[in-house]
Amino acid sequence: MSADLALRLAGTAAFLAVAGFCVARLVAAHRAPGGYPGHHRAMDTAHVLMGVGMAAMVSPVGGPLPMAGWQTIFLVMTFWFVGSWWHSRRAAPAPGDWHGGGLHHAVAAVAMLYMLTAMPAHHHDASSPWLSMGTTGHLSAGAALPAVGWALAGYCAVSAVLLVATTNWRPVPARVPSILLAPRLTATCQATMALGSGAMLVAMLA
Repeated sequence: MSADLALRLAGTAAFLAVAGFCVARLVAAHRAPGGYPGHHRAMDTAHVLMGVGMAAMVSPVGGPLPMAGWQTIFLVMTFWFVGSWWHSRRAAPAPGDWHGGGLHHAVAAVAMLYMLTAMPAHHHDASSPWLSMGTTGHLSAGAALPAVGWALAGYCAVSAVLLVATTNWRPVPARVPSILLAPRLTATCQATMALGSGAMLVAMLA
């Protein structure tokens, strides 16, 4: 097995694990409808979509949606979280363990949208139902708007450190399933997503 294939498989497994963890949180949220705010459910849903999307991008086989489908998902996600951030910017944060809030998740969605849109045209295969970025390790020589890509990569690196460093350690209320207030796990998930996004951006731009 080549090093490139091993790295792709490890990344695919890590991102799918994050998505699976967030699916489990969404299931557990049904047992605590009054103790788990709706915008945290939206963040869990976003992490499911981003985890699957990132797995599709690094996977050797691609993903189950065409390029335009992923672009639409992350465009809608960007506007959703910008609106969420704008609506709640003066409100006290609700209890929960996802860090970064709506604005962070909007930037993360922009990073995904950039990776899907800025790659050269020869990486787009409109006739294929799978999103494939090749297997050579050179994902995008000549990616559009490289300054934007480097800025997003820098944001991902900084946010990975800050999100872990600012983890808020709180006791878990008895009425809330522990998976919904698991700061160690959620910090690890967000760091994995941020570092993974940053690494893919650097691979595109280097």
